[in-house]
Amino acid sequence: DLGQIIAGNISEGNTNMIPWNWFYPAVYRANEILERLPDVPTSVMPEAEKKTILGAAKYVRAAQHFLLTNTWGDIPLTLTTKAQDNIENGRTPVAQVYAAIIKDLEEAVADLPATVNVNNPRIIHNRFQAQALLARVHLYDKDWAKAEAAATAVINSGQYQLVTGVNNVFRRNSRETIFAFGPTSTGLLFENRAVVGWLTLPTSAAQATTSNVHIPSQMLANFEPGDQRNVSGNWTINLFNRTFSNKYLHNTSAQAAAIAAAPQDLIYQRLAEIYLIRAEAKAQQGKTAEAAADLNAVRTRAGLGDTPASTQAELLAAIEKERITELFYEGHRWYDLKRTGRLNAVLGVLPWKKDNYKPHMELMPIVISELTANPRIQQNPGY
Repeated sequence: DLGQIIAGNISEGNTNMIPWNWFYPAVYRANEILERLPDVPTSVMPEAEKKTILGAAKYVRAAQHFLLTNTWGDIPLTLTTKAQDNIENGRTPVAQVYAAIIKDLEEAVADLPATVNVNNPRIIHNRFQAQALLARVHLYDKDWAKAEAAATAVINSGQYQLVTGVNNVFRRNSRETIFAFGPTSTGLLFENRAVVGWLTLPTSAAQATTSNVHIPSQMLANFEPGDQRNVSGNWTINLFNRTFSNKYLHNTSAQAAAIAAAPQDLIYQRLAEIYLIRAEAKAQQGKTAEAAADLNAVRTRAGLGDTPASTQAELLAAIEKERITELFYEGHRWYDLKRTGRLNAVLGVLPWKKDNYKPHMELMPIVISELTANPRIQQNPGY
């Protein structure tokens, strides 16, 4: 089933298709907090603490709806815990979902305090985290001025830094991390998010050709000579005659000491993305010199010189390329191609996809169990 997905042969019956019920429980829990917490007396919880938790709940609800609508299109916009309302809830148009996402994040920015605990980016506790996600949402929505403004608020907060040295970026408590997912269980595999490395790094030649996803030559071609991100052992690593992502370590007995010495969390947003969001938003508005400066901030850390791009078209192409080399294997590329209208053109010609890939695959199929659970939901066209 995984091989079929890689080959672009996607169907609703594929057992590796992700169901909505991975995401809606978090939406429900956020809704429950938003409905119940305001009634908790201040003698039990101070008003300031309640506001912070309410803001965090709005962030969670917005983040889930954002991922859902960008993956499946029209989705049930779920803003209540009322069972009957949710039973009757069909698919909501994307534009309406986006309006709700933006409203949640703007209210989260207002509710969350400015104080940042830089030693614990694994909880939602400050307004700049909400502004970082708002910058991404506005970028996807092509509201360039608001994307720039939200990104600028995060950058100018002074609370986050582009850390020196590429190998310091993915370490726990990195000052570049805006929000990360912390441990989900006990043990080395979970404490250090090494489970991500388990999915992306092979431990044998057999795994290298079967269960692990190596970096294709098409992606590697984006790296320039001297790019420290593509030095084997940094963000990439050469194993068994292939190149793999090395951003997250693999949990093996041989790696146990290395992982324990340099623990990691799964990063959802970091400052480099915010610089690239602002660069793209500025370039779209014709602010080419300012866009180049933001782009160069990311390039400098990678050991590269200033971009030669100067025109708007050149800068937008350079920013897209930089997003590939900076954010690879962090869950951005498919959505970047989709939001820029290039998904079908790019995926449709890849040698391992072109025989199967169809334009309707710009939306993922809704798994059969979800269709069975809610007869009001219709499958995405083409599946």
